[in-house]
Amino acid sequence: MTAIKATDLSIEMFGGIVYADSAGSFPGLELFNFLLECEEGILPSKPDIQITRYAHDFARRLVHDETLSQADKDNVLADKHSEDSIRKLLSCLELQQKGGSKTATWQGSHFFPYTKSLIHWDANARFRGQTTAKITMERQYYRGAGAYLYNVLRFDQNQERLNQIRHGISELFANKEDSPLENLAKTLRIHGDCDQAPVTDETEAKSRKVFNDDLEDLYRDGVFNILSHKSIPAVSKIKAIVNWTGIWLIIVGNKRSRPLESPGTYFIIDCAGSNQQLRRASQKSLKDFLKQISDGITYFRAGREMNPTQIQKLKGFFASTAASMKLINALTGKRHFTFGLNSIETLALVAVKSGDEIPYEDFVHDWLYKKCSFVIGRLSAHDAGFLNILDASIFEENERRLAEQVKAVGMLKVYSDATKMVGLGSEK
Repeated sequence: MTAIKATDLSIEMFGGIVYADSAGSFPGLELFNFLLECEEGILPSKPDIQITRYAHDFARRLVHDETLSQADKDNVLADKHSEDSIRKLLSCLELQQKGGSKTATWQGSHFFPYTKSLIHWDANARFRGQTTAKITMERQYYRGAGAYLYNVLRFDQNQERLNQIRHGISELFANKEDSPLENLAKTLRIHGDCDQAPVTDETEAKSRKVFNDDLEDLYRDGVFNILSHKSIPAVSKIKAIVNWTGIWLIIVGNKRSRPLESPGTYFIIDCAGSNQQLRRASQKSLKDFLKQISDGITYFRAGREMNPTQIQKLKGFFASTAASMKLINALTGKRHFTFGLNSIETLALVAVKSGDEIPYEDFVHDWLYKKCSFVIGRLSAHDAGFLNILDASIFEENERRLAEQVKAVGMLKVYSDATKMVGLGSEK
C-alpha cells in the first residue's frame, strides 16, 4: 500500500497546506511575507519567484528569551531604560497567541505587520553541540497556506482586479518609510538573522496549481473590496485581510472536503445567544462540519497510508482557525458557530466595495448564505432545509440580532424599519 504525507494530501484537497500549528492568523501573516518580500515585486505573474526572509530574532528574543546575552543587548540598545521601554512596546505589537498555549517563547511569538519592517518569517535556535545558538529559518507556524493564497492572488485571470489589488497592497505601507515605528522595526530587524541572498521557497512552488474557480474568486473579490475602502486605516485593512484569509480557509474546508456529488454542510450561526434550540442546531452543524473534514480526509486518501498524528494535525487546523477567527465560541468544551465582532466587521468589508451599499437582507442571504454557507435568517434556513426541524421565528430573531451587531461595528445604516443597508456608504 502506498503512503502519502499530510502536506501532499492537503494540497490535493485544499490547494495549500493546512496544519494545526499553522491555524488562525498564521496563513495571513505568511501571505504578507510573500506580498512584500518578493524580489520580483508585488504579485508578479511570472511563476518562479524568490523572497528574502527575515527572522526578527533579536526583537522577539528581547521580549521572551531570558538567555539573550547582555552583550547582544548592549550592541543594539543604549541603556537599561531603552531596553525596558522597547521590550514593552514590542510586546504590544505581537499577535495574541492561541488560547491554551504554554508559556510564550520567542519562536512562537510573531509581530503583527503594523509596519513593513515588522514582517518576519518563522525561525528557531539550534545549538548542535555549540554553546552559541545558530538561528535558522524554518516553517513551524507558516506551513504553506499563505503561500497558496499568494498564488491565488497573483494568478488571477481578471487582470483589472489583479492590478487593483497590486495597487492596494502597495498603498498599505506607503508614506510610512520614515515613521518612528518603521525606523525602530527596521533597526531591530537588521540585528536579527536574514537570508544573505533571495531564496526560492519549495512550498510556494508546490502550491501553484490554483483552481481558478468561484471559490478562489470569492477570496480575490474579498481582498479587492477590503483594499478599495478609502476611509479606514491601513492597519484595519491588514487585519481584515488576515481575518478574511482565515475565514475563507474555513469555507474552503467545507467546500473541498467532500466529493463533488455531495451537498456539503451549512454553518448555522447562533447570533442571538439565547435560544437553546438554535444553540443545539449550531452545535450539531459544527460537529457535522468537523465530521465532514474527517470523512473527506479518508475519502481523498483513497486507501493511501498516512501517519495518524498527521491526520489529527490536518483536521485540527479547522477547529483551531474557526476559534481564532471567532467563528465558534471556544476551542474546547461545548462549541457552536457564532460571529465575533471582528468577524462581522471583516465579512461586511469583504462583501461590499468602497462607495457601495447592499440591502441587509441581500447581505444575509445572497452573500453570507449563498457564497459562504452561513445560515442566519429565515430565507437561508428555508433554502437549507432547516425549517423542517426549527421554527422560522427562531431564525427571524437570529437575523434581527445580527443586524444589531453589524450596526455596532459601524457597517449598517438604518434608513427605516424596512430599509437597512450594509456598507460604509460614500467614502471621500
